[in-house]
Amino acid sequence: MIFFLSFTLILVQILFAESPLSNRYHTYEEIDSVLHAWNEQFGLSAENSPYAPYGSGIVYKLMEIGTSTQDELPFWAVKLSFSADVDEDEPRTLILGQCHSEEILGIEIVMDIMYMFLHPDEFETELQTLIGILYSSEVWIVPTYNPEGLSVVHGYEEEGEWLQDVSYRKNKMDANHNGAFDFDINGYGNDIDGVDLNRNYGFNWIFGDEFLETDSGCPSNPSYVSNYDYYRGEGPFSENETAAIRDLALEYDFMLSIAYHSSRSGCVAERVIYPWAWGSLKTSPDFSVIQPLGQKIAELTSSESGSGNYHFAASSSPKGNAHDWFYKETGCIQYLIEVGTSNMQPNDVNLIEDTIARNLPGAFHVMKRAAGINSQNGPDKYQVTGIVSDSQTGNPIEGVEVIVSSMHGTVLTPRLTDHHGRYRRLLVADSYDLLFRRFGYEDYVYAGYIPSAEIIYPLDISLTPKEYSELTINVSVPGSLEGPIVVSLNDIEYAANGNQLVLSLPNGNYDLEVSSDEIFPHLQGISLTDDLVLSIPLHRYNIVYDEDFMDLDRWEILFGDWVASDGRMLSQEDLVYSNWSPSGNLKIVSLDDFSMLYPDALIQLEMKYEVEWDHDSLLVDLISDSGNNRIFTRYNQNWEDRLYNIPINSSLDSDWRVGFEISRDLTIGYRGVSVNSFRILESCVGGDANHDASLDVTDVVLLVAIVLGDSSSLDYLACNVDANTDGLVDILDIIRSLNIILGD
Repeated sequence: MIFFLSFTLILVQILFAESPLSNRYHTYEEIDSVLHAWNEQFGLSAENSPYAPYGSGIVYKLMEIGTSTQDELPFWAVKLSFSADVDEDEPRTLILGQCHSEEILGIEIVMDIMYMFLHPDEFETELQTLIGILYSSEVWIVPTYNPEGLSVVHGYEEEGEWLQDVSYRKNKMDANHNGAFDFDINGYGNDIDGVDLNRNYGFNWIFGDEFLETDSGCPSNPSYVSNYDYYRGEGPFSENETAAIRDLALEYDFMLSIAYHSSRSGCVAERVIYPWAWGSLKTSPDFSVIQPLGQKIAELTSSESGSGNYHFAASSSPKGNAHDWFYKETGCIQYLIEVGTSNMQPNDVNLIEDTIARNLPGAFHVMKRAAGINSQNGPDKYQVTGIVSDSQTGNPIEGVEVIVSSMHGTVLTPRLTDHHGRYRRLLVADSYDLLFRRFGYEDYVYAGYIPSAEIIYPLDISLTPKEYSELTINVSVPGSLEGPIVVSLNDIEYAANGNQLVLSLPNGNYDLEVSSDEIFPHLQGISLTDDLVLSIPLHRYNIVYDEDFMDLDRWEILFGDWVASDGRMLSQEDLVYSNWSPSGNLKIVSLDDFSMLYPDALIQLEMKYEVEWDHDSLLVDLISDSGNNRIFTRYNQNWEDRLYNIPINSSLDSDWRVGFEISRDLTIGYRGVSVNSFRILESCVGGDANHDASLDVTDVVLLVAIVLGDSSSLDYLACNVDANTDGLVDILDIIRSLNIILGD
């Protein structure tokens, strides 16, 4: 299929004349002009859409979705659908034409796709498919989200000098912060500035290349070296370009996506890549759906040689890629398609057109799969969709988690209904159990759903609201408490104003935690079945053990490479814990004996952790001669420092120690655990911990010790004295004054 857009800018070709690239390729300026010309023709009126159903709106909506990081160049998304100006309850497909600067064939594919949708009468053989997709779904297209890099590849004039690098890969971010654009036109790589946008997504960003990291080439082409080209950026979504795509994806809930790339090394040329198969073939939870569709896209895409089709493979290395992030965070299954061969910028116009034409069948197959249509030899439908509503009001419910039990994993961000109450999941021929759950409603299980290849049967669900009860929490606090009190129920925090908090909550079980910087954390399980009033006396605490991890002298390493670094205990010195060493869990235990602690003591950890979801785990144990008592387990990731209050409640009658452990399956390593502090707190129960409210011999001894300069004894005495006992408070104030006078 060969056609040229009638309104291609001649003006831009004056500059472009110095470029070695074919003028068949769209420059950034041409994309800008074409999209806005189409907007004038198709985005303002429905009159130019003769196939649109009566009463529908425009078929074309142009949206600026962001500007580039360095040069602030705008870039756009185009929404194609009948009534594109209306937010309809329809499935959506997203197609990204270009991410890496030099991979420009994808732009030509998506520009042609848009042309076909806007001029369907010119494509008689595809007419039914084009109209069916627009009628049943929305197609969103972003021709480029790397306008800076595209400008470098096509070349531009600056201060009378022509600047161009047809091999440039990244955006133009000033990575070394010197105020200049540092790039090398001699071969691949060695461009100091710029970020690889397909390493800048948040999921597994940590595994991407650091600044100025060199390249080791690829196994099938060891001579190909592209230093610095895969720099991940200063942080996840640090670049405007990837942040804009992230925001678009989170707002519009795409079902399927294509991201076009090209392989200049040829190592992964003509290939369809999808999420994921890591380690020992650890596949993504929806792999039974993802893999067959990826295979079909590849089979529909003929290779340039004409002797076969594209290859297909799951991604094998996690490193901040878009397709992995899209699937994990949004549920959208994205296919990275490596277009063409290592001749990724052919100048032969016939080859360009042929490459475009060979990629269209796979693209339209994806769009039809999302739309749920099987016209013109289309895909099997196999899909479940419906509206979740409130059984009492009939109103749709947003934010209902929909779990397909056989395609579920904690690595996935929950799949939620949208503001229409709509859910959609792609399936294959099988039987499925579905769980619908939302806070405030009874769980609903639909067992044995069998999808059809020919018809999508709507499965609408009504959820029953739970009964609500009133929970009143009254707290009494020690005198002179200054810090705010935070009440947490099942990890949802509420700020307590004053000494009372009243909440209306759905009946059920809750884990209650009341905490403040100045009080001993109160932990309690609650079964709420009726109105409940809790009276909670809060007490200060005494720190009976405090580890600052300046070294590991108080710890015994049983297995692994545990280290102390900058006041933190790390499970390893390297970035991730090893999975190549002999089998065995990574384990470290305290040398100190904690058996003398009182029953109401707790462990307080400030730490961050990261293990492989559902396969590895972080464990904290109390260890004694009689066995282990597990008090903390995590199977996921939270790489941000957080305080964890862990009750001991131990009745161990012999010496016991604390142990940290990482259980691993020897395939994929993550960052493990980084512990900032480890403390054991003892509640200061007023006048009743080990002393009554009056002075005894022990107290006198403590007072003498304090006067002699032992400030820790003052803390101990203050902990065990009721703060409202006026006489003792006066005595303690006098002693503090004496200490000040004595210079302590």
